[in-house]
Amino acid sequence: MMKFLKKDSYWIGIGLAAIVPVIIYFILHYTVVYFSEKLTNGIPLIQPHNVILVSIFLNLIIFYRYINKKDYDKSGRGVMIITFIYTIIYFIWRFAFLA
Repeated sequence: MMKFLKKDSYWIGIGLAAIVPVIIYFILHYTVVYFSEKLTNGIPLIQPHNVILVSIFLNLIIFYRYINKKDYDKSGRGVMIITFIYTIIYFIWRFAFLA
């Protein structure tokens, strides 16, 4: 499995960057819901849009790891493309409700 991640390919970067934020979002979301129920009787500790933003932001850790390794430029660019796409979608979604 780890040998798969050591190839330099746009598709590996795109796939990894598309899946990891979704997994991180669900982990953070259910953690926040659990602790909100336990600590504040259902009052959210963190707003849902902030959980989305944090999950997108943590995608930059993957980007940093790939871009700083020699000969992994394509994978790093794939991660960067998906991170930018997720960020643009987030801002369109977030500020569409304010208009």
